[in-house]
Amino acid sequence: MAEKTTLYTPDQRSEIQEGKKKGLNTTVYEDPAFLSVQMREIRLALENGLDISALRNPALDWLQMEEIRLGLQSKIDVKTYADPKIPYQYMRQIRKGLEAGIDVTGFLKYPAPVVRQIRKARRDGVDIMKYVEEGYESDQLEQIRISLTRNVDVDKFLAQNYSAPSIEEFRIGLEKGLDISLYAKPEYEWRQMREIRLGLEKRIDISIYSNYLFLAPQMREIRLGLEDGLDVSSYARQRFSAMDMKEKRLALKEEVSRAKAPGDIPTTAMDFGDLEKLIEEVPFAEQEKPFKIVISPDGMEAYLSISDMGNKPTEEEVLKEIWNCKIRKGILRAEVKNATNGTYEEDTILVAVGKNAINGKDGWYEYFFNTEINKKPKLNEDGSVNYKDIDWYDAVKKGDKIAYYHKAEDGVDGYDVEGNVLKSVRGKEQTVLSGSGFVLDRDKCTYFAKTDGMVRLNGDKLEVNEMLEVDEINASIGNIVFDGSVHVRGDVGENVLIKAGKDILIDGFVEGAELEAEGDIILRRGMNGDEKGKIRAKGNVTAKFLESADVYSGGYINIDYSMNSNLYAEKTVEAKLRTGAIAGGVCTGVKGVNAQNIGTRASVRTVVKAGISEALFKINSDTYKEYSAVKEELRILVNMRKELETKFSPAQLTTQPVYEKVQNSIFSKSKAAEKLGAQLEEIKSQLMEIERATIYAKGTVYDGVRIQIGNASWFPTKELTDITLRKMRKGSEEKVFAFHNNKDPKDPNAIIE
Repeated sequence: MAEKTTLYTPDQRSEIQEGKKKGLNTTVYEDPAFLSVQMREIRLALENGLDISALRNPALDWLQMEEIRLGLQSKIDVKTYADPKIPYQYMRQIRKGLEAGIDVTGFLKYPAPVVRQIRKARRDGVDIMKYVEEGYESDQLEQIRISLTRNVDVDKFLAQNYSAPSIEEFRIGLEKGLDISLYAKPEYEWRQMREIRLGLEKRIDISIYSNYLFLAPQMREIRLGLEDGLDVSSYARQRFSAMDMKEKRLALKEEVSRAKAPGDIPTTAMDFGDLEKLIEEVPFAEQEKPFKIVISPDGMEAYLSISDMGNKPTEEEVLKEIWNCKIRKGILRAEVKNATNGTYEEDTILVAVGKNAINGKDGWYEYFFNTEINKKPKLNEDGSVNYKDIDWYDAVKKGDKIAYYHKAEDGVDGYDVEGNVLKSVRGKEQTVLSGSGFVLDRDKCTYFAKTDGMVRLNGDKLEVNEMLEVDEINASIGNIVFDGSVHVRGDVGENVLIKAGKDILIDGFVEGAELEAEGDIILRRGMNGDEKGKIRAKGNVTAKFLESADVYSGGYINIDYSMNSNLYAEKTVEAKLRTGAIAGGVCTGVKGVNAQNIGTRASVRTVVKAGISEALFKINSDTYKEYSAVKEELRILVNMRKELETKFSPAQLTTQPVYEKVQNSIFSKSKAAEKLGAQLEEIKSQLMEIERATIYAKGTVYDGVRIQIGNASWFPTKELTDITLRKMRKGSEEKVFAFHNNKDPKDPNAIIE
């Protein structure tokens, strides 16, 4: 046995020992012909209780074994591809296809990346075979597939000489409603196309830089200048490099920094103290003259200072001195006259003033619907909650004008007293609205609804979604499955399903129904679920009351009261208004719970949790396991590379297929480890955020309540009013502490033992 053991590398021995430690039948892979990474794949299959007969073939490389193992785990027929002659890249596409009920085995004559796009196209329900047969590359096919999936017609702009990034620019432009014929031309490379597309989005004059002889970095500098409202004519020339252009752009930006926004107050006179100091510092032009002209440091004002009020200069003398001081603009002739003819008794008079440049007004959108809808219940004057008049949406009809863009305006140049022009800045244009359900008029400013539905604005995304409106729903009417939003004006009976691709709004009562929405769910009256009612919303859930219901929200849950319900919100649960209460059942707000009252005087069992995200914990656990597995595979592969480099000379390594596979695997696994590591860091920051979750009760927390924050629990022994609960560390133990809200948190008496 000892002699056989010496035939194994340390990593092979490690795989055998790991299998024995877990009680596996390691004899099935105790063969020196198996590389350590091949042994690992068989071991992982054994750990999952899989039939390894398809894996016990040393002719399969470890990448092929991995695809077979993953197929076995997914319970698909791996016989379709468990053949050493099929490269692992094809195996992967066959496996993923079979997992989705798609057969791609008839397309193996094409390169594996092309097969990947065929598989994804079939998954998405679109046909790309026309383009495959025309010879488009896989990265081009990917952009074509995405375009077809999103109903974007790029076909008339396609040609095989366009790169994938160019086709992507076509798609993005069409999605945003731009005239892409302005850049969908073979003389542009994709980076130039992007600069023109970004300019079209910002509504600037692209003709200034759309000459294909400009390099993309040059186009960028001209575009940025135009977006800032600068006069780019001084540097929008091919003889300037992009770096030169940047310097000139920044200099121009600095030059116009003194320009005022529309409506700003023009420059006022200097502070009197500063003016006196300046007068003292400026010498008289000629000693015998009893006056002098003083110009402010910014060149915007000029003052006449008379040293001897008994010997005032003449108007002609002052005007001559003003001219000698190179003052050419903004001369106040009436002030000069009054200062010299005895009208004024002051010895210092403003005699010339410049004019500030005034920036143009920025472009802006005018909307013909309510853009401030927050879908939250309104608070009545008496502290009660009004669920009846929740603003949910604005309805529009096909052809309705829903938005109009007012273009930016030119500014007005200014000048200083010496006549130097102070350049103004044209107002900035706003980005073209993206979204769906509307058409942009030929003027590129007017937006019309393309369909009847509900309109909403999210950032610069305008959406008009189809909406189904019904009076009531019950078992006799049947289920409703709709891609848009669903509005039920009446009641919803039990044992029915409403599934919406957007939002669900129900005006009446809801019984034991099942509601599912990709957006928000709003129940103006509430649900009595009778332990059969279910609500699942990727967005927020708002309801007057929830009784005996099972509710999940990807956002917040906002209610008046909950009774014997199971509530789970990825953000917060709020029942904080005057009648707000959580009584009975289990309530979880990942980022916190804010309620008026928690529990009941009858000590009904009520559990309130915060700082616990089952979904995030699972993602963290799964990601960490995957990260650890990839790091272990990487370690084994690096050891294999070292062994091969020790065994063969550099020249011999070039003829070893396994060495190339190891190198490629190390590269791909390193990238995978880097990506998973970044994901773990992001998850860690999210976990730290929910660690700070609190539970707040303005009213009463009753006996019989269980509070859990993270892994720490707390049980009140008496009724408590107006408290906040948060998790803190005491020594080596994490505990939940209750704080009186009406006391300073630093006050030792604020903590409730």
